[in-house]
Amino acid sequence: MTDLRTVPLPDRRLDARELVPPDAPAADVLGEVRARLGERPVHDVRDGSLVWVDIEACSVHRWAGGDHARDAVLSVPSPVSLAWPAAAGGLLLATADGFGVHDGTTLGPLTRPADMPAGYRFNDGGCDRAGRLWVASMPRDGSTGDGTVYRVVAGADGGLDVTPVLTGVGVGNGLQWSPDGATLYLTDTAAATVYRLPYDGATGRAGAPEAFLSFDPDGPGPDGVTVDADGCLWVALYGGGAVLRFGPDGAPLGAVRVPTAAVTCLGFGAPGSGRAYVTTAHADGDPLAGAVFGVDVAVDGVPARAFGAG
Repeated sequence: MTDLRTVPLPDRRLDARELVPPDAPAADVLGEVRARLGERPVHDVRDGSLVWVDIEACSVHRWAGGDHARDAVLSVPSPVSLAWPAAAGGLLLATADGFGVHDGTTLGPLTRPADMPAGYRFNDGGCDRAGRLWVASMPRDGSTGDGTVYRVVAGADGGLDVTPVLTGVGVGNGLQWSPDGATLYLTDTAAATVYRLPYDGATGRAGAPEAFLSFDPDGPGPDGVTVDADGCLWVALYGGGAVLRFGPDGAPLGAVRVPTAAVTCLGFGAPGSGRAYVTTAHADGDPLAGAVFGVDVAVDGVPARAFGAG
């Protein structure tokens, strides 16, 4: 397994603050919900809903038709970092107690990696084109740790097979794929870097990682990453009040401004809707911190592949 800490980082770093044009479009706040730590908005093609999580509130939000006024909330016993549509029905949840499928009423049996420390939880993740889930672990207290990226597949016996595939991840985020599935992107927020890895969709194996976008560690850093239908990356700036868009070659292509600093992830709405959604985290004294925001965009996202759909 590759230890991400051994991957060389460039001496020259991007200053994220220089990449947000003053005339960049601004996202608008949606509704009154304020998350403690909002994460990973996902469009569920099965019913057109928008699904996102509040990690620290141990809750999953499902907005029918992407409408914040129709918010159905699932509560679970421990911090939940990811809710992903499952091909067999319901949502696959990555909770601090383990992975399990929630059918809308009940959370099923949980599978937790044996090598995962007790004080760790999962963080961001996503599914490849074959329906394999990749997700990173990190300390529950939010500090930089020695996290692992796990690959989760549906087992033949109906259970879940969990395999560690990368180690040495400080704060793992933004596990997403290029539209052709040949490139995997992984953010380590602690290293202020988005990595790029060649990916074999037939085997579900990733090659050697390389630093793709490295940011000034003294400025706002990368958090969640989302890939659009043109193969461009949308990188949330935690502490920067913006989401940056980069081409597949790393060229900056613009930004979306968000009127609160702790931006965690952007996700796209239904194809052709022209909408994207942005999750954020709580901050004392900021009435918009933790809100979900909406913004008009001129590109579609890559439709979320359901877990176990391969």
